[in-house]
Amino acid sequence: MSGNGEIARDALTARLEGPPLLLVETPAEDGGLDLLIYDERGTLVDVSYVPAELLDAPALEAS
Repeated sequence: MSGNGEIARDALTARLEGPPLLLVETPAEDGGLDLLIYDERGTLVDVSYVPAELLDAPALEAS
């Protein structure tokens, strides 16, 4: 039985083994960042948003 987490992991693995994505950061109106993600053909595949509060936050450390 496959769950959503397993499906997402499989999709991520396929992407990591495939061509690299292009990430373009553009300033958002409120001071945050819009992250535009393009595939190898230059097609926009996803848009993410990072609030301004997180830009100045300390990086999380893996333990």
